[in-house]
Amino acid sequence: MAIAGYGGGVYVGANKVAEIKEWSIDVGPDMLEATNFDSNGWKEFVAGLRGASGSFSGNWDVANDVNGQKALQDAALNGTTVTLKLMVDNTNYIQGTALVKQSIDVSVDDIASISFDFTFTGAVTAGP
Repeated sequence: MAIAGYGGGVYVGANKVAEIKEWSIDVGPDMLEATNFDSNGWKEFVAGLRGASGSFSGNWDVANDVNGQKALQDAALNGTTVTLKLMVDNTNYIQGTALVKQSIDVSVDDIASISFDFTFTGAVTAGP
């Protein structure tokens, strides 16, 4: 059964990050090419190291969201990690420790927006 996206969210520790509208993540191993003369003209691959990275974005609210957007901004400025939990709905999630990078976009004819790129460091867990 399909799941509506409006039940999702991004959390820093136990704190929901305000004003986030979308998130995405890529999880899996590096694809290491193992093609050789015996591959009969087909590429061959083996799984390498596993990792996860992605991004999320929404409306800028750093001034009011001190435990969410401000905490992420501080982590980006200081090069420190945060615990991120990406919720699909009230039950399903992906979580781990991540480094973040922040971008802010401001335009005269639109609202100010914020986005974060993240890379998990170490293992991630998925639930339930």
